[in-house]
Amino acid sequence: MPEKELFNPMTYKIVTCFDEKKLKKNGFKLLNEFRENWQPSIEFHCYYYNLDISNYSLPEADNIHYHNLEDIKEYNTFVKENATHDGTEDGVVQYTELLDALSAGPEVFAITECGFNNQGCWLLWIDPMCATVKDIRASTLDSYFPKIKSNVDFIYTPETSYLMAFNLSRQTAVDIMGDWRGSYMSGEFTNYREWTSAFILSRLVTIYTAHGMTVHEFVGIENLIININDKSSINVRDSSGKRVIDLSDTETTPDILPGRYKQLADTIRFYKPTTILETGTWNGGRAIEMALAAFDKKDAVHYIGYDLFEDATTQTDKEEFNAKPHNTKNAVKKRLEEFANHMKKEKNKEFSFELHKGNVRDTLEKRKDPFVADFALIGSGNSEQTVQHEYECLKNTPVVMGDHFFTKDDKDKIPDDRYQGMKKLFDSIPTKKINEEKTTEDGWTSFDEEAVVRKYVLPSDDKVIDGGRTHLVVFLHDEKLEDIPAELKQVPIVVHPRDSVPKEYIRNNIKTNLKHIDKDRWVQKHPSHKDKAIIVSAGPYLDYEDLKQFIFKYPKTKILTVKHALPGLMENGIKPWGCIVLDPRPITGKSTHNITRKDLFKEFDPNINFFVASMTDPSVTEYLIERDARIWGWHAFTDSLREEDEQGKVIENQQVKLSQELGIPQGATLITGGTCAAMRGIGMLHTMGFRDIHLFGFDCCRDEPTDKEKTETTGDLEGGETPKPKYIQVNVKDQTYWTTGELLAMAQDCEKVFNDPGLEGVLSFHGKNTMVGDLWDIKESQETRPKFKGYYDD
Repeated sequence: MPEKELFNPMTYKIVTCFDEKKLKKNGFKLLNEFRENWQPSIEFHCYYYNLDISNYSLPEADNIHYHNLEDIKEYNTFVKENATHDGTEDGVVQYTELLDALSAGPEVFAITECGFNNQGCWLLWIDPMCATVKDIRASTLDSYFPKIKSNVDFIYTPETSYLMAFNLSRQTAVDIMGDWRGSYMSGEFTNYREWTSAFILSRLVTIYTAHGMTVHEFVGIENLIININDKSSINVRDSSGKRVIDLSDTETTPDILPGRYKQLADTIRFYKPTTILETGTWNGGRAIEMALAAFDKKDAVHYIGYDLFEDATTQTDKEEFNAKPHNTKNAVKKRLEEFANHMKKEKNKEFSFELHKGNVRDTLEKRKDPFVADFALIGSGNSEQTVQHEYECLKNTPVVMGDHFFTKDDKDKIPDDRYQGMKKLFDSIPTKKINEEKTTEDGWTSFDEEAVVRKYVLPSDDKVIDGGRTHLVVFLHDEKLEDIPAELKQVPIVVHPRDSVPKEYIRNNIKTNLKHIDKDRWVQKHPSHKDKAIIVSAGPYLDYEDLKQFIFKYPKTKILTVKHALPGLMENGIKPWGCIVLDPRPITGKSTHNITRKDLFKEFDPNINFFVASMTDPSVTEYLIERDARIWGWHAFTDSLREEDEQGKVIENQQVKLSQELGIPQGATLITGGTCAAMRGIGMLHTMGFRDIHLFGFDCCRDEPTDKEKTETTGDLEGGETPKPKYIQVNVKDQTYWTTGELLAMAQDCEKVFNDPGLEGVLSFHGKNTMVGDLWDIKESQETRPKFKGYYDD
């Protein structure tokens, strides 16, 4: 059936929906904005539920219309028939938004009811938790919506659902609204793993797109309308320059941890400063990361920070190419004070600091030699004027690092020349030409045989939002200082892993497993002892003969394996003492190794101890119980287990306040570690008192994939993710390895563990010519202290 082109679709009607709670939290403000800041000819349809609006004086205007959802017969039927689908399944499970159909319904019925009663326009949904940044006219919206001839049916905002638009001049948009509403009326929504309105609609959009529906993404509309619950909106200002959301005096914005910051920490560890100066303190997170790196070698660290803090304006943001949200000086001060108290109590380390608010061109003064700090990081702005001023004031500092040296990306994009302050500074500093090696195509631009400054551009793959890459640079001003180590010229391994299932699923798994596993069979903390232990990971280059020889030499060694390595050990006649299980997904599904999980437990010795994490899918636990396996429970610590108001805060006195709803006993032993079972195994054995742990099968790489395998992708396609190559190449010590995102995350964990001073002398690595083997070699080569063996034998 051909699409109906009814009217000019470039007219707009707005729909929103709220109950009393949402009205009080932000609805009043949004309604006032509709009246005061929007073009009067734009219609607003405001649906309400569980609310008597006669108790409130709501904004009135000819173009604002209020509708009671409870006047819609189908909505009332839906509420009555789905009363138990309230997020708890009528009290059977702990509340989760993913199963709260009653909360999802109002949005669905409001949008569809408004859509069915209007035509020939764009119907724009605005979540009641939104705010408008500037005055809005129809012509303003025109620049964010597609042209008439594009025949777009639906527009959405990636990763969020606070804005979406349906083209009511096209039948497809009306049809998908009908199916959306129908899935809730018929109860079909219960066939999905999530019942939220956004999730159900995303599934319908996937189907409709496959059959020809045209979908468009809103681009830049966050400059017009923001969600107040989105922390990234904290930096937004209205047309008068006033902040739309007030900054907090107690909370800072979330940390950003790009890959190059590992190079920053490694540089600090190498040069061992005691006083660190930073321009561009931001939220204090980088100050803490630098201090932690310095504490690896020092017992006291002093930090000096400069920033505009809450005095930053849209003008300074534009001038300095800043896109990050701002923080108040008081919030950062509070965070650093908490960090100082934590380091004193837990590590007996002294952290002191001073913060200077204002434009760094005014607050940072040039000082005579010797300078106040022995390490400085330039990172407050990107204009040439600011960067040059900072360097002039800091050039007597022995080690200076600079952020935001921009280079071109794969598409030849790079930030505008006016923001190339660091590159212009770098190019202007004369250096002695030591050899022909170039750190990047942009480096080594000015040479002077009399110069003493050494400068380096560190490699990076960190991307700039609008195109380009950003690097750190290093200036060494003291001739006596060692050159930066070769490892710093390697691109660091950085992966940002995430849970394989939603947080609510993990929490439900924990509560179920607490019932399945006897309360007296949970891993406890034990005193240190001299027994040996082996952790066997499932790397493809695991040398079984080497493993057997080690076991023959040390027959009392306890062997802990991951589930993927269990079949191979059994086939080679090696009986492990234990098997660690950490997988919140069902036993019937395919693992990351493309093996049905149930098949991994086909054959095992009845005396093997299965250490099952509480977050493991209960189907795994139940299967092991059916097989009469020896089961021990353990709790894998993640921040999501803490009370919501505690998440992200520094843990003090090794005391963690767990979410009471989980039912984990307060004071229970929590196992820390990395992203997979093998890495958590290190934490488990350490908790059990082992101080002689040997790693086998920790490869994190594989043979080169076939041409067919190279076409494989990964990602939650149904969830709207962009597919990414499953197999990727990385370089370590000039050697190229093939790996996957999951294995790369494990390799990243290995880097951290190998450099953990608390594990010094505990770990031994077995294996050569693998990615993790090279990471171990790098760690060993960085040791500057003389080895004990043979030192006193003269």
